[in-house]
Amino acid sequence: NPDGGANFDLGRAPSRTEALVMLIRLLGKESGALSGSWTHPFADVPAWADQYVGFAYVNKLTNGVSDTEFGTGTASSQMYLTFVLRALGYSDAGGADFAWDTPEHLAQGVGILPERVQHENFLRADVALVSEAALSARLKDSPDTLLDKLIADGAVVQMP
Repeated sequence: NPDGGANFDLGRAPSRTEALVMLIRLLGKESGALSGSWTHPFADVPAWADQYVGFAYVNKLTNGVSDTEFGTGTASSQMYLTFVLRALGYSDAGGADFAWDTPEHLAQGVGILPERVQHENFLRADVALVSEAALSARLKDSPDTLLDKLIADGAVVQMP
């Protein structure tokens, strides 16, 4: 904002790149992403996002829309739910736990899909809602939540 305050632009649709950056920040991995020498095979990633996309690609949080394109258009709810499910340890490889284009059933089952999330008009506000819900979600095959993992990793400091 002109006054220097943050403008999260919650009423705007996120780009796929923005959604991925939000995921990396949710996981407390931004400094690791920005300090690494990550590579990816995608020709359409803006320069500012190269390290984010490389980090996510190397860590199997994202795939491209093709072998050479990341896909920098608007993110759908399915895309962001897939990112978050992968971060929780679930796999869409070969349909192991879910299909990337229909993650809603598993997302509901693990508690990362609040009722207020808009599927047809997915906005940055919806990214925030899914991200908040993910903190309480259990990691695959674990009693620990994502928040427990973030605390254990030192990404989040638990207040007394």
